[in-house]
Amino acid sequence: MIGILIFLILQCASEARVDFNHSRIYDEFDFKGQSSVIIDGLCKDSCHIFASITDESQKLASNILIQTAKGFVSVADVANRYDTTTHQKFYLEVKKAPSLTIINSNAQLAAGPLVLYVVNQAGDFFSSSEIYEASGFQRPVSTLVEAITVLSALPFTLTQAPHEGDLSSATQEVTAKMSGFDAVRETSERCPHLYYLRNGPFPGFTMDVNGPIVSVNYNINHFKVPPGFLKATIGITNIRDLSRPGWMGSPGFHGKLNTYMDVVTNSDADHPVVLWNREDDFNPFYIYNTGDFPHNFGWMANNWTIDWMPDGTDKTHFMVQWTND
Repeated sequence: MIGILIFLILQCASEARVDFNHSRIYDEFDFKGQSSVIIDGLCKDSCHIFASITDESQKLASNILIQTAKGFVSVADVANRYDTTTHQKFYLEVKKAPSLTIINSNAQLAAGPLVLYVVNQAGDFFSSSEIYEASGFQRPVSTLVEAITVLSALPFTLTQAPHEGDLSSATQEVTAKMSGFDAVRETSERCPHLYYLRNGPFPGFTMDVNGPIVSVNYNINHFKVPPGFLKATIGITNIRDLSRPGWMGSPGFHGKLNTYMDVVTNSDADHPVVLWNREDDFNPFYIYNTGDFPHNFGWMANNWTIDWMPDGTDKTHFMVQWTND
């Protein structure tokens, strides 16, 4: 069995749009100060649009309007399309729109917390994935599914329990990424795995998702095992027990294991990533400007902390990937 967990701080940017091969993800920073946003190409044949907002941003999202052939549809309208029992989201379908316009009609071109996920029909799992709103989401052990995506305009915690009984030793392959369902199987340095289990019993995971979207892929072609009980709650913590798989954005604080870490960052020497072995406070590791080659560390420790202070630009980032035995 191989399990890989990652600590990742997302790149800070005034324009937060993220492009994948068959989709784009937008948030409020793409609409603040903009009278309109143009989406080219994704809906030229057919696309699905999913959205998530907060209660506080409902009014602002009602004035951000997607121009379709049948008229305007607000982002708030799309966000509120979900099953109130399962929290599975419904989509807005747009066809034959080579250029799709979204208009911001708010005063001062304001925008509140929102997530907009636009995916073309060519994307993987376009028709078979399940998409959920994080708030109140609970999925019991049920049918087989290849891809599950969870959206939220607020940070959230995603937890999947290990199987019990006859399925507790069943072999699985599970991958999680901060992407939509269409990109969860892509191999890309821009979107590394948050979690990867290959050929082993599923131990369960907890992910603190400091971002708008996460997707989980289950290889049901080789392993006919349904996902364990899956749930999401709004909010994240910076404290995590390493004895159970998990993921969060830094800074993090964790429990005792023989831990091996790879660190990649483009921060300069004045804004390093700092790894503190809390049993040896006087010898922190300062990592900066690693290029494309990660710096490697490993130790036994009761607990440790990741620290990082961004430089205030939209260009710096870091990633810490860890495994343990």
